[in-house]
Amino acid sequence: MLQIKINGESSQLNGTGLPTLADVVELIKGSIDPAHIITNLQINGRDLTESDWNSSPSRLETEILEVETCTPEQFVDERMEIAASLVENTYILFRSARQAFQAGDMEEGNRCLMAAVNDLKAFFEWYNALLQIMPESERSSYTISQHIDEISEICKEICQQQVYQSWWALGNSIRDKLEPALDKLECFLRKLWAQRKGAEASPQ
Repeated sequence: MLQIKINGESSQLNGTGLPTLADVVELIKGSIDPAHIITNLQINGRDLTESDWNSSPSRLETEILEVETCTPEQFVDERMEIAASLVENTYILFRSARQAFQAGDMEEGNRCLMAAVNDLKAFFEWYNALLQIMPESERSSYTISQHIDEISEICKEICQQQVYQSWWALGNSIRDKLEPALDKLECFLRKLWAQRKGAEASPQ
């Protein structure tokens, strides 16, 4: 029988009679605190795969489904705390790409640049998903759409310079335009986090 643990505690739920693991998760959603959301799902300590979702619970008799939940506010807090650091990591990758291009190491520069662009795209998608969890009344204060637009335009320019192998111009664009824009976004996110924690610490 599939064992289910919710926030480390064994649950009486087991999914017997349900056709797929996805149905078990829906059952769990209906059983947890209505003020909570599911934030993580694992089977025996590993993330679920696509095939796991379609598996029959009867085929997972010796498995342990671990479920983590929290309030939307806690979920947002945990991620807002690290948002600025994620931007900082991307900044470092772009800087490494620039330094490699300026040193004439095109292979390393292109490798770092590709990794930086992919990480930046993933961050924007991650942050936009985070916004959707926030109360609608708060979203306008946390939006980074202007930063995204500015950084996206700079990245388009850099990609064009990469296509035409304008390495000197590319390095200058990263140094003079992209790095300051990322630094501005990082500072904005750190300010948001400080304000959020300050508001939570203030007496009601």
